[in-house]
Amino acid sequence: MSPHPAIRYVPETDTMAIELRPWPEAAMDDAQVGGEDAGEDLVIHYAPDGKPWLWEIEHASAHPEHIAAALAQIRRAATGA
Repeated sequence: MSPHPAIRYVPETDTMAIELRPWPEAAMDDAQVGGEDAGEDLVIHYAPDGKPWLWEIEHASAHPEHIAAALAQIRRAATGA
């Protein structure tokens, strides 16, 4: 089994980071790197290719909907759906 997606949880801050995919090997436009608020306590971080790379969920224990949505996105990518 691949080490990706990686899921990290920090109990002290109740923050979860879910990697949707590995970081792209070839660096493209660094201007695309960054994150944006995408909902309550949710920041989506982007890789240099401009595609989502990581979901950062603050107060994760209060947001199972964000966790489920991130896992659904990983599943769609894995099955090509």
